[in-house]
Amino acid sequence: MNTGRVVFVGAGPGDPKLLTIRGMESLRHADVIVYDRLASPQLLSYAKQGATLIYCGKEADHHTLPQEEINLLLIREAQKGKYVVRLKGGDPSMFGRVGEEAQMCREHSVPFEIVPGITSGMAAPLYAGIPLTHRDYNSSVAFVTGHLCEKNAGKEPDWAALASMETLVIYMGVKNLPRIRERLLAYGKDAQTPVALVRWGTVREQETLIGQLGTIDKEVEQARFAAPAIIIVGEVVRLRESLNWYESLPLFGQRVAVAGRASDEGRNKLVGMLEQLGAEVMPIPLIERFTFDAPLTELVAYRWLVFADERQVSLFIAGLRQQRYDIRRLTSKLAVCGQGAFEAFEKSGIYPELVLEKNTSLLALPDLLALEKEEQVLYLGARQPQTIPLTHGRVIQVNQAGTVEWEEANSGTNGGGVPFDWLATSDLYALSALQQFAGDAWAKTPLVCADVETVAAAREMGWQIVSSPVEHAGDIEGLLAWIDNAKRGVHPVLSARSTGKVV
Repeated sequence: MNTGRVVFVGAGPGDPKLLTIRGMESLRHADVIVYDRLASPQLLSYAKQGATLIYCGKEADHHTLPQEEINLLLIREAQKGKYVVRLKGGDPSMFGRVGEEAQMCREHSVPFEIVPGITSGMAAPLYAGIPLTHRDYNSSVAFVTGHLCEKNAGKEPDWAALASMETLVIYMGVKNLPRIRERLLAYGKDAQTPVALVRWGTVREQETLIGQLGTIDKEVEQARFAAPAIIIVGEVVRLRESLNWYESLPLFGQRVAVAGRASDEGRNKLVGMLEQLGAEVMPIPLIERFTFDAPLTELVAYRWLVFADERQVSLFIAGLRQQRYDIRRLTSKLAVCGQGAFEAFEKSGIYPELVLEKNTSLLALPDLLALEKEEQVLYLGARQPQTIPLTHGRVIQVNQAGTVEWEEANSGTNGGGVPFDWLATSDLYALSALQQFAGDAWAKTPLVCADVETVAAAREMGWQIVSSPVEHAGDIEGLLAWIDNAKRGVHPVLSARSTGKVV
C-alpha cells in the first residue's frame, strides 16, 4: 500500500505572518489540507494548484465535522498515498486534540509529524501589551482550558491550585466565565485581581477588555464580549497601560488588500510601511495571462515590435512558450521603452535592436524607428487596443500582450467575503485585478497607489477615490504625516475606520 503521511501544523494565533517556516513548507507540499475555523484563510494561498481544501471548523454547539469523522478523514486520505496537512489554530498541542488525532495515525500505521505553532495564549496577551511574566509581578504562569469536554465534564479543576497561581491564561473560557470567577474567588483569589480578555488576538478585529475578577463577568456581559478570546488573570495585566503597542499603532484596525508581484521592490516597500503602521496587509494573489488575440503567425506583418515595459515583455515571452512559438521565426525588429524592458528580454537571451525612453510618445515612433512607406508597428503596452493610421500608409497598431488578473481559485481571501478597508498597489497592471477583487462597488472603493503613473491609470479607469503618498514614500515619518492629513479629510481614502466589505 502506498501510504502517505499526516502533518499536524500549528497555524499560529491569527496573523498569517506568525506561521512557522516549516508550517509554510508543509502547506506547499500538501495534497489535502484539513483546516480549522481559527486558522487564517490567507494561509490557504500557500496551497499548491489542485490541492483539496476541507473545512472542519468548530464553534460552540456547532461542529462542521465530528471529531471521529475528522480522524477517519485524515487516515483515509493518507492511506491513498496523499500528503495530508491538518491545519490547526494556534499550537496543535494546546487544547487542540493533536494527541488524539496522532494516536489514531499510530494505530493505523500512518506516518505523522507535528509542527508546533505560536499559541494564542501567548501571542494574544503580547499583542495586547501584556507579557505573561515580569520579575516585578510573577514567577509562574498556568495555561488552563475553561471548557471541559463531555468525557471530563464531571471532573472539577483543582481550583485551590489555580487560585494560588500568580498568572492564569484561560482558553475557551468566555462562556463559563461566571463559574470561573466564582470558583477563583471561593478559593481565595483577590476580587481586585486584574483580568484581561483579548478577542481575536493579533489580527485587525482584536479587542481587549480590562476589568477586575470580582466583576469581570458582568463587564463582559455588558460589553457583549464574545468568544473566541483568551482570558488573563493576574497582576501582569497592569502592564497593558504602558505596553499597549499594537492597538496604539496609527493604522490598527485597518485591513489593506495589496496587489502586486511579491518580488516587486515598490510593493514590498509599501507593504513594509503599512505593516509598521499597524495595518493588516492582505495579499491578493495574481496570475498573468497572455491575451494577445491576433495569431502569432501574423507578427510577420510588422516591421517593428515595440514593448512599453518589462511586464509586456514577460507576458509576450510567456505567450510564445505557451503556444510553442519559436522566437527564431520572428522577422520583426524589437524595440523597448526603458532599461527594465531590455533586461527582461536579456534574461531570455534576446537583445532588442533599440532602447527608447521609458515614456516615449506613440506619435514619436515613426521618426525614432525611421518607418518607411507602408510599414507597420505593433506597440504592446497597458493601453486600450487601437489603430493609429499615419501618412504614406504607415500604421501603429496598439495592443496588450496580456493582463494581470486576480487568481480567485488559489485565493485564501475574498472567496468568503473577507472584509477590508481599502486597496493598495504599486503596479498599474494590478488595477484590473483589484477591480475584479473589489466586485461591483470597485469604483467607490478607496485605493492607494504608490506612484503617480498608477494613480493616473486608476482615475482613467474610473476609480473615484484615489490617493498616493508618493511625496512621502521614502520615509515612515512622511507617510505618517500624510495619514494624519488623510484622517482630517484631505485624503478620504484613509479616513478613520472605514468599513468596506466584499460579499
